[in-house]
Amino acid sequence: MNILTGRSRTGKSAVLDIVEFCLGRDEVTISAGTVSDHAAWYYLIVEFKNERVLLCRPNPSTASTNRAMIRFGDLELTAPDFQDLEVNADTDVLRDVLSERLEIERFTVEPDQRSLRTSFQVSVRQALFMCFQSQDEIASRNLLFHRQADRNVKEALRESLPYFLGVSTPEQANIRRQLVSARRTLRGIENRLQAAEADLDVREVRVAQLIRSAIGLGLLPETAADSAAPARNLLSQALSFTYPRNGFVEDETVSRRGDLVEEGRALRGRLREIDDQIVLLKRLQNDQSSSDVEYGFQHDRLRALDLLLPKKNGTDNATSTCPLCDQDLHTPDESISDLRHLLATLEERLSASRGATARREATIERIGGVRKEIVAAIGDNVIDLDALSQQEAQIAAGRERGEQIAFLQGRVSQELERGVDFTDDLGALRDSARLARGHVARLEHAYEDDNPASALEGAMDSLSELMTDYAQALELEGSQHTVRLDPSELTVVIQRPGGRIPLARMGSAANLIGYHLVAHLALHHWFVTHDRPVPRFVMFDQPTQAFFPEKVVDAADHEDADWTAVRQLFTLMRDVVASLDGDLQVIVCDHANLSDPWFADSVIDNWRNGVALIPTDWLTADEPNGPRSE
Repeated sequence: MNILTGRSRTGKSAVLDIVEFCLGRDEVTISAGTVSDHAAWYYLIVEFKNERVLLCRPNPSTASTNRAMIRFGDLELTAPDFQDLEVNADTDVLRDVLSERLEIERFTVEPDQRSLRTSFQVSVRQALFMCFQSQDEIASRNLLFHRQADRNVKEALRESLPYFLGVSTPEQANIRRQLVSARRTLRGIENRLQAAEADLDVREVRVAQLIRSAIGLGLLPETAADSAAPARNLLSQALSFTYPRNGFVEDETVSRRGDLVEEGRALRGRLREIDDQIVLLKRLQNDQSSSDVEYGFQHDRLRALDLLLPKKNGTDNATSTCPLCDQDLHTPDESISDLRHLLATLEERLSASRGATARREATIERIGGVRKEIVAAIGDNVIDLDALSQQEAQIAAGRERGEQIAFLQGRVSQELERGVDFTDDLGALRDSARLARGHVARLEHAYEDDNPASALEGAMDSLSELMTDYAQALELEGSQHTVRLDPSELTVVIQRPGGRIPLARMGSAANLIGYHLVAHLALHHWFVTHDRPVPRFVMFDQPTQAFFPEKVVDAADHEDADWTAVRQLFTLMRDVVASLDGDLQVIVCDHANLSDPWFADSVIDNWRNGVALIPTDWLTADEPNGPRSE
């Protein structure tokens, strides 16, 4: 037992953080201030059977770092010289070195299948969680282990504790993995066998229906219905049938339809234009005919002038003779001449109109001929579209048949995967299930012979005896009942007739601290006596805090402290260490300084009267003298 005693604010609590940092923690928890401002390096010497390992870490300027220095030596290895310090490794290497020398086996922790956490290899990282109790943790009612407040740390502790207790081994884990795999395989075979047996009654009918459908779609010949060939061969033949694709023909018909539709649209547009021209010409013809009738009527009226010509002068130019009495007129009648001129004009117009009418009729007849050609072309276009529609219908029918064939072949493929050789398939499945059940039974027998759950319960019973004895030695409340460690919730419980009392419901700081000591001392007693790969030390920071007034400066100055309870705590630690014959190191940083000789023999340093973690001359020097934090 090594006790570091001293006044407050001398750096005692920083020792735990420094030790953990030197053992490979990446996160820096050393308090900023005097220590971190005046130390350039931190170092730790760990001793194994025939070897010492020097672990050095440079004082970082960041919140985390993985830089480290490792040096190996014999049992005479001591602190390094400052000028010899240099980074030659990282924390991964450091943890691997410690795990190897602790002889931690390659053990993979497989989280519960319902958990989202990934598997991990057990290493010194998890073991160290059981080697520290900081000032805040040792008096906590909710935390039993170091850094347990971190959910990942708590899960890692819960899952790796059975290994460190020795109740779960790599061989057991391997058997468990094999058992899980074998059960999964057996479940799959049994599911297939059950489905095959349930399917047996209807499979023959289903296969026959598939064969008939294949014959109907032309995948098999008509003679297949009466064939003696095995059903599997017929279905395989249907599955190998290849239906020709009509992708090019379909693309061609789509293009042809577009051309015909566009052609029909153009022809109908041209027909409308010709019909408009014919209507216009006929309208002009009708208007001309009406004019000709009017002109003819006027012409016939004017022709009556021929009756009024003088008898003695039958010329049309006789304008000075009365046409009635044939006597000479004193004044010539010029209106007769004008009317004759108008008649001539009308005759000219009538003649011209007859020519235009003939030309229009010829034009109408010619355009009518063109119209007939367009109408005939439209008829041909409609015929072509009808033919194309019939072709498309045939293609659609072929496509539908292709889809039916594809659907049937999918059912055939599924049936072939199920297996259609009923007797052979069921026999093979039953044989596989029988072999799988035998394999599972052998693995279950091997697993039950060394069941980790039963072994863990046995370990908890043994630990419970130690914990109860330790609790009674400290006269803790509830120690008259059974005291147990709960490996699932990672807490201490008192098992009494009225039920379980967990650590969270225990009163007084003295009880909380006492049960923390009881649990960790019992665990390390188990680790030592069962030769488990856990570092052989445990650090307690301020375990006597519950027995002194608040803001204590030096416990040695307080006469009103409960020195009897304090002495009981250190006596228990002394006795546990003595019972293990030097195989466990208990390190205590505390204010207490008992006068008992055995206590004085355990004190490795007394940080009082100016003595502290950081020497006084470091504080007065311009620069730090070097790494003296141990």
